[in-house]
Amino acid sequence: MEVHHHPRVEKKNFKGYFLEFLMIFLAVTLGFFAENIRESINDKTKIKSSVRSMIADLQSDVNMYNATILINKLSDRRIDTLISLLKLDRSNTSRIYFLARYATANNNIYTPDTKTFDQMKSSDALKLIDSRKVADSISDYYQSLQFFISQSDLQRQKVVDVHLVNSQLFDGYVFQQMFTRVERNLDVEITQPENNPPLLSEDFNAINKVMIAYHYLYGTTEINTKAAEEIRQHALRLIELLKNEYHLG
Repeated sequence: MEVHHHPRVEKKNFKGYFLEFLMIFLAVTLGFFAENIRESINDKTKIKSSVRSMIADLQSDVNMYNATILINKLSDRRIDTLISLLKLDRSNTSRIYFLARYATANNNIYTPDTKTFDQMKSSDALKLIDSRKVADSISDYYQSLQFFISQSDLQRQKVVDVHLVNSQLFDGYVFQQMFTRVERNLDVEITQPENNPPLLSEDFNAINKVMIAYHYLYGTTEINTKAAEEIRQHALRLIELLKNEYHLG
């Protein structure tokens, strides 16, 4: 009768089980650390790319502030001259027409670029910023831009108010003739009319309404311009901080 012998299975001792457990544990742990390192590298690459984009937005803002501040300061100087002429000397109506039309055509509204910040906020990328100083500075800058939402609306309304009262004093046909198209860049220039075209009214109330409207436009623009000068400095400081923190030239 044939006898079947079962193969002998060598029993593992405690040391064998421990080594097997240790190898599995090390494999899982190393895999975990490798995944974390990979995610960390990806996060650093992502945040650095976002910071580069934010710096570009901030530089665009600075350029916009520089140009707009210059334009609005000139506009306000001309509004000041216009109000003085309407009050004290209306003999040079050619100059009055020019100043009245120039001030509304060259009164700029600030529109900062928040594209990168909005994308980082919606994707939770802002949480990847380790430095509290950097995170707070970014938050402070973009929070301060909320001021321009209300102020820009107010400035637009003051321009509209000027347009509404100007019809009481200025001839629309004269305004139209003051526009000269520049063919090289399809832009429009405003030229001073000749021969002192008449104002439509010498009534004090009509003239005063126009002066009041320009005065409020002047005041609103002055406030916005001063705020733009301060926030421009904030943008420059933030650019420098981001470059230093992420070693960007």
